[in-house]
Amino acid sequence: MKSIVTVFLVFAIYGAYGQSNKQLSDQDRLNQCIAKNTTTFTFNGEAPSGEGWEVMANLFKENQFVAWGEYHNSPLLSQLTAYALAIASTNGYRSLCVETSPFVATELMRIAHSAAPADTLARLFKSGYPEIGTLPFFKSKEDAAILTAVKKYNYKIWGIDQEFQMSFSYCMSKIYDAQPKKIKHRFRAVLDSLQAKWWYPKTKLLDSLKNGISQKNLKAAIEDIKISKEIYRTNDNEGRAALMKKNFFNYYHQNDKVFFKLGSNHLAKGINLQTNVYDIGNAIYELAQRNQATFANVYIMARYTTDKGKVVDDLYSYENENPKIFSKLYDKDRWVLVDISKLRTALTYDNTLSKDTYGLLEKYDFVLVSPETMR
Repeated sequence: MKSIVTVFLVFAIYGAYGQSNKQLSDQDRLNQCIAKNTTTFTFNGEAPSGEGWEVMANLFKENQFVAWGEYHNSPLLSQLTAYALAIASTNGYRSLCVETSPFVATELMRIAHSAAPADTLARLFKSGYPEIGTLPFFKSKEDAAILTAVKKYNYKIWGIDQEFQMSFSYCMSKIYDAQPKKIKHRFRAVLDSLQAKWWYPKTKLLDSLKNGISQKNLKAAIEDIKISKEIYRTNDNEGRAALMKKNFFNYYHQNDKVFFKLGSNHLAKGINLQTNVYDIGNAIYELAQRNQATFANVYIMARYTTDKGKVVDDLYSYENENPKIFSKLYDKDRWVLVDISKLRTALTYDNTLSKDTYGLLEKYDFVLVSPETMR
């Protein structure tokens, strides 16, 4: 009888243990992660404050590469970036990698060291394509604050992307203006023909100009226009990603600490979410492993945007851009930061989360929800 009671007790104990350690669903795991690993901070345009910012700032202490996967053209995010450059500089960062071409990066460096960067950016925006401007992602006084910080903290801007179509005309004019009088006279008609169809300039004319000048950096800029116009024509995302990697490694040296500020899709670990290619983010992730260092990427999102004067709530959008579970964390007064870095290996893929949520959890270390309503 005693042995029967003993066996019964053993089963009872193990049964209770099994129930108390019931397998959590992926939804449960994410909910627990959000509850335990969410911090916030406020930002008044000058200095961020709060535990969430301390976590963000510590990334520059702990990693060789830190990437902010942004939503583009945000004045508030540009102000925050300018402040982050100061913090990063105290941890040895001197390189800011942005989503422009190498040629535009040199122009941004020139503007950064000019007397009035904000005035220059405003003028270039006004002279460019209506409502789009001349230089990608640099147009406002808040963007100029980034350039001011670049100069103040002795950064170099790395431009690793294609030449954006909005910049074709500006680049071709700059290349022409840099030539001696004799070359200008010779290629005036060529430039006029190129500018007549600036959005898709003829390769033959670009080659003519390239072969007629001597400056290597300007020859490279013409070659980038040739490559980029074909990327646009064929929507070649693989080619664009390959170009980003090539340009990055043209800049990179072994011990460089690099702060990336690019669109979030480019900075995913593994295959990215929108174009399904191994983008620059994955290359940096693997480079960090090779260096026995670390790379942290932050997916930065805005719940509210404005379209033709109407506020759009991504949470209730049929084709939502961001996972709804993170849009629900929105706080109009605070930035909300979730550390999801430890969740990636814990997922069981039981389909209790949406597809876009799984994708984000696989590919990023942090999610940062902005309080901004994008104009």
